Amino acid sequence: MRLATIVAVALAALVLGAMASGCLWDRDDEPLSGRICAIPNTGVVEHCVDASEGPASAWSKAEADGELPIFMWARWSGRVTPDELIASETELTAWFDTIDRVVSYVRDEKKHAESLRATLHGELGKLLRLIRDSQEEALQAEPIHAADNFNEAITGKASAEREPLVAAIAADKQAMAAVQAILDRARDEVAPLQSRYAGAAARFAAYRATEAAETAAYAALSAQASRSAIDELDGVEQAVLAAAREASRAPNELAAEVMTLSAELQAFAVSFDEAIALHKDVLATHGAAVPDMTSGALRSLSAMLGYAQRRVARSDATATALLGGIALRRQALVALEADDRAREASARSRIRRASEAFSEGARARAAALSAAPPMSEKLGLPLLAERCGELLALVQMRPLCEATSSSWREAGCAALRERFDAAEVELRTGLPRKIAAGLAALREQGMAAAELDAAQARLDAGDVKGAAMAYDAAVRGAEGT
Repeated sequence: MRLATIVAVALAALVLGAMASGCLWDRDDEPLSGRICAIPNTGVVEHCVDASEGPASAWSKAEADGELPIFMWARWSGRVTPDELIASETELTAWFDTIDRVVSYVRDEKKHAESLRATLHGELGKLLRLIRDSQEEALQAEPIHAADNFNEAITGKASAEREPLVAAIAADKQAMAAVQAILDRARDEVAPLQSRYAGAAARFAAYRATEAAETAAYAALSAQASRSAIDELDGVEQAVLAAAREASRAPNELAAEVMTLSAELQAFAVSFDEAIALHKDVLATHGAAVPDMTSGALRSLSAMLGYAQRRVARSDATATALLGGIALRRQALVALEADDRAREASARSRIRRASEAFSEGARARAAALSAAPPMSEKLGLPLLAERCGELLALVQMRPLCEATSSSWREAGCAALRERFDAAEVELRTGLPRKIAAGLAALREQGMAAAELDAAQARLDAGDVKGAAMAYDAAVRGAEGT
């Protein structure tokens, strides 16, 4: 009721002739249709446009100049005095229509309760104080009676505008209350999860602090195994297994806890987002961001889980290597304790297996060199990097297969000796010619010169392997593979 009274008194005072014409604006500069004005909450400059342009124009100018809420108002044409406005039903109706457009725009199109409240309160209060101070003597000297059509219109307008404002404020308060209820419920639900996260973080810190001791324990077991007799190796082996199990127990328990907590936090985040989604417009209107209650904890839990998994993998690899070393030491100690005949038999057996493995590898290498290098799919150019690697490996094996040092490698070397000279020739001349021809073919295809020049520079420097790798890369790049 107080708001309706202020609005009614303010507008009545305006049009009852309380202001001298031109005291607020220059009549000659005013358009016949009047003006619509707006100013942002943080602004100092009024943004007024011809009423024919509509309230959106004034709003957009004020919004670009400052922050919400936006104060808006409508002026009748300065070419019409208040007395002339009251006397003319046409002028009065036009002014009321402009006010209706302004209020409807703020209330129905922008749907911003604070700006609606500012629009109905701001400029009207200033005008009321100005009129009260400047016209107090005139009002006391002679009672003024407004025209009936104005009294009826302003009374109806005050009543009509009061209800939407009250409804908008009530709806805004109700929406914010709903948001607050969601936030309060979310805080209650997340509190136990926060407590569990703090416990998990403390346990993770304690587990991480044991890494140095775990490494030292493995080092001690390794040293013990290297000094142990054959009858002591079983005990060391069991100690390694026990250390590996203990190293996996704590992180496995922590990982299970972390994964469970992560799943619950993700479920909470989904339910909270669904609940708050209906109120994001309200939060945006008030400049409030949707709180993020889980992403930081989820990232931290993911890091904990990754560290635990990597450390378990390192522990398992260390234990496996130790057990392999213990097995080799046991075999060596058994061989030392055997008689000469047994040691010789064992040595012959190992030499035979090594000779068979070397011979099999030599035959496979010879077969690979007998085949032509692979060709690219689209351009039909040879791919030479793998061929170059095979040739280099063969040439490097030549000292092993010299007649005076072949020994157990003789069976394999026999299949390779006839290929050594050819491999060296191919490395020196054959392969460089193929690389040069391939680079020329790529230039004809219009490939960028930078990659081809880099491969040619390696070739000119005698780096055949590097040139072959750069050439293969250029071929694949030209084919898009």
